[in-house]
Amino acid sequence: MNIRSIIKRLLPALAMLATALPAAASAPVDEARGVIARAAGGWPANVELKLVDKAPSGCDRFAVEARKGRLRIEGSSTVALCRGFYDYVSSHGYGVCTWSGSRFDLPERFPDTPRREVTSPFERRLYMNVCTFGYTSPFWGWDEWEREIDWMALHGFDMPLAPIAGEAILARVWRRMGLTDEEIGVLFTGPAHLPWMRMGNMSGLDGAPTPQWHEAQITLQHRIIDRMEALGMTPVYQGFAGFVPPAMKRIHPETTLTETKWSGFKNWMLSPLDPLFSEIGTAFVRAWEEEFGKGKYYLIDSFNEMDVPFGPKGSPERAATLRHYGETIYRSLAEANPDAVWVMQGWMFGYQRNSWDPESVRALLEGAPDGRMMILDLAVDFNNFIWRSEKSWNHLQGFFGREWIYSTVPNFGGRTALIGNLEFYANGHLEALSSPNRGRLTGYGTSPEGVESNEIVYEIIAAAGWSDDRIDLKKFLHDYSAARYGGCPEGIDRFWSGMLQSSYNECTNNARYRWQLRPYSHRMPTMGINENYYTAIEQFLACAGELGGNKLYRTDAIQYAALYLASKADMLLEAANWADLYGAREEAYDCAMRIEELLLDADRLLASHPLLRLDRWSGMARRAGCTEEEKERFVGESRRLISVWGGPSLSDYSARVWSGVIRDYYVPRLNKYLEAKTDGIVFDFRTWDEQWHASRTVSRVEPFADPLAAACRLVGEARGITPAQNRRPADAVAFWSPFELTKPSVNLSFTIGWDQFEKARALRIVPIRGHDPVKVTAIRCSANRYDRAREEVSLEVGPAGGAVEIPLHKLQAPDPLSKEVTVYIRIEGKAAADNYAAVELAY
Repeated sequence: MNIRSIIKRLLPALAMLATALPAAASAPVDEARGVIARAAGGWPANVELKLVDKAPSGCDRFAVEARKGRLRIEGSSTVALCRGFYDYVSSHGYGVCTWSGSRFDLPERFPDTPRREVTSPFERRLYMNVCTFGYTSPFWGWDEWEREIDWMALHGFDMPLAPIAGEAILARVWRRMGLTDEEIGVLFTGPAHLPWMRMGNMSGLDGAPTPQWHEAQITLQHRIIDRMEALGMTPVYQGFAGFVPPAMKRIHPETTLTETKWSGFKNWMLSPLDPLFSEIGTAFVRAWEEEFGKGKYYLIDSFNEMDVPFGPKGSPERAATLRHYGETIYRSLAEANPDAVWVMQGWMFGYQRNSWDPESVRALLEGAPDGRMMILDLAVDFNNFIWRSEKSWNHLQGFFGREWIYSTVPNFGGRTALIGNLEFYANGHLEALSSPNRGRLTGYGTSPEGVESNEIVYEIIAAAGWSDDRIDLKKFLHDYSAARYGGCPEGIDRFWSGMLQSSYNECTNNARYRWQLRPYSHRMPTMGINENYYTAIEQFLACAGELGGNKLYRTDAIQYAALYLASKADMLLEAANWADLYGAREEAYDCAMRIEELLLDADRLLASHPLLRLDRWSGMARRAGCTEEEKERFVGESRRLISVWGGPSLSDYSARVWSGVIRDYYVPRLNKYLEAKTDGIVFDFRTWDEQWHASRTVSRVEPFADPLAAACRLVGEARGITPAQNRRPADAVAFWSPFELTKPSVNLSFTIGWDQFEKARALRIVPIRGHDPVKVTAIRCSANRYDRAREEVSLEVGPAGGAVEIPLHKLQAPDPLSKEVTVYIRIEGKAAADNYAAVELAY
């Protein structure tokens, strides 16, 4: 045990001794002063902080008042003091703290402001997702973490996930058990994919990090935990979830390992009923606490996206086995730390509701004693807008008396498109607070897969964690803009009005442009991009004359303009495909040239953005490596994550709209696609993608000398691109061409809205041109993953025939209604058959 670990173990006793000393009360105030000084660029002399007791409910509170030129803030914790300061300055136009930059312009004398008291309706406010440590922070050092922890404090979050260095501790435990470093390394992935190794989805990808890297992670985690604890935060650590190297069989031949499979990868899982599970779980927590001091919350998920293999629903066998599972997992934790709380993600209770019926959930949760389990209701927004199913707290009767945290997942894959239902994020939690099934709702949080994008979403989510009243969204957006830009002219208010009628009124798990997918997606649009979206960005840029001197306005203008061009490119890509379908080659070529121009202009704009750049991401990866070989490997892995990812079903999942990624990855690949369609050849996307991520270079681009002026000009030039330029028939939902007919038998899939599906009586297949017939042999429809209709058919589609119709097999309407239906059509014929056809809905 090192000296630092010994000191940390003595801290609780030292803290009790310090309670009698007057200086102890000043520690939270001093730490809050440090956060504010780092964020604001120095301590504002006209600000006073005072520590007070928590509210009678046990929740944090703060009060703010300005009198005689001084701002006085009271808070019941360091985080409450920081939140009180930030709430005041951001709502009065004095500044913001965001990932893309901060602005603080505090007056020498604050105008008198009446006292305002705020009490959070929640005891804890959780932040981060296990995947955030892959999609955003795998290569962060202390500088990035210090800024992020300050961001958490100012935004009022006090319960962050903190899994860093878990692998180093696991390796320590397994070495003590007799495994070699080589055997342990078979399990570990590179840093960017560690979240999925932790959840048992994969192993070994890109090779294990070096021992030096693991030691550096331990050092980094000490600094992170020390700062979090100094600020009064309670970290959630990673527990042992049962995944081990296959060589565990060498030293424990009696044990049984289940090989898990996920998206082409594998891992090895111990059953929680195996005594070895408890042995390792207990040893891990003890080793963790030897290094980092005593913890309280440990995240353990052994059933993430897995079926329940213990008999039929409702059977005594299933209930008894699940209860035993829960008892065993908890006991492995409590043996090391009797005060520990088992934290479990509740994603599976919504995602796999057909498997996890209330009786099965109750049995699992009963495995831990009262007060020793907490459920993260991870994705209330996903439940509300994607699954459209009953809220988990109602379906599971308040999680059967266990503590639970209301949380949202506003981001998937670290994507950068503008998305999120702002009204829901502002006020959706009020439904849970007022529900008769709220049970022991003790916490609130957000669990984005990636951050450093969509900053307004997190400003609103943070504010909602301190409010049990309805937030006036329009006022909030006005005040935020004034604080961010130093003023909020009418054009900015109109911008927000338009966005609230478009992408900021939408929640989706597919915030990707079609030009980011290979080879082409027939999914219905899900990002809410409409005329209001385009007009809103135009209104924003019209404020350049008034706000152009503000750095954060320029940063936002660059991003909004780039996304405007990206959306117009999507519009033209659809036009190019339909032009190609009808043989209008010159028209398709013109569209292709304009798409490339738009995307390269977007890339060049983003070269001036502080965050949205491949060179920044690659630079962090390189700096994180401890040897030259490891630096190179980390750069390759960082590029893999945002491109092919690693599994065939996850390619293009991350979908970054970044400078460097656009010009080096998306544009060349899109050109290959359009050329292949024109030339009637097959292009191997998989090989091309793999070659890109395996490279280590980023091409150079010359940023615009005046990116704001360029943003305004480019948006003005793109205004005339409209859907009217598209040859697509009004009722068309998909198409095929020789390019799509890659094999003798292929499946074409597309999505349509449930309302469209309900009204349509059939699919109409309309031959367009070509010489070779093909045959449609099957149709299948699915909604909400479980409800399916299938029909075998035999319809020939060829140049000599007219349109043919396939009656739609109607699904039973899911309860509640699904948002979209996926339709699969099987097409058979010779590979690359000369056959072009449109798929339409017939009413």
